[in-house]
Amino acid sequence: MNEPVYYAEERSALRWPLVFHGLFWPLLLIVSFVSLLLTDNSSVFIPGVILGIFGSVGLGGLHLAEDRPIGLRVDGAGIWIGGIQRAERLGAHGAERGTKLPRARAHRGQVFFCPWGAVQRVEVVTDHKEIRKISKLGQDVGSSRLDSASGTIKLGLLTAPYMRAAVVINVDLTVASVPEFRPPEGRSFWKTSAPQQFAASPVWAAPTRHPEKLRAALEQAASRAR
Repeated sequence: MNEPVYYAEERSALRWPLVFHGLFWPLLLIVSFVSLLLTDNSSVFIPGVILGIFGSVGLGGLHLAEDRPIGLRVDGAGIWIGGIQRAERLGAHGAERGTKLPRARAHRGQVFFCPWGAVQRVEVVTDHKEIRKISKLGQDVGSSRLDSASGTIKLGLLTAPYMRAAVVINVDLTVASVPEFRPPEGRSFWKTSAPQQFAASPVWAAPTRHPEKLRAALEQAASRAR
């Protein structure tokens, strides 16, 4: 990445509600469960276990680790989204260390790259209704181990709970760079549900905490890429 960098944002999904729910509810669950094992006061700690499970599953507590790697970068070459910092830390030859391909449900930690020639349209969305539509499109059915694998993961739609703004990119998939993922696993003795399917989305998205700065950087970069 020797191109001029116009904008870079690491951990762009980490707004305070996601951090709070991602830490508080799992911690409440662990503390309540351990206390329940060590004491006889079930009337106090059983509600804590129940609330911890509800908060972790229903309020986004399980999403913190999944969404934490998401970042974005705009440079002279194009637009990068996903686990950019993680990829740079592991190095370009991380795949040569014998590691397996990631599962598709881990696509938020991988790097998606769209060169300027493949950017068909790009905008920073802040409208609440539009954000809800994007979030709904990006929900990974079966992305959690607690979900049933009944839907298709849309690779490149890196949405996160509680995001208030996002960059949305229409991409030419014949030119854009999409990471490689492990093929869907078939049924087995331990896994009786249908394998999780995935496909590259022609529309990519990633959250941002600084929409105005990102919008200005995109305008600057696009004008110089022409």
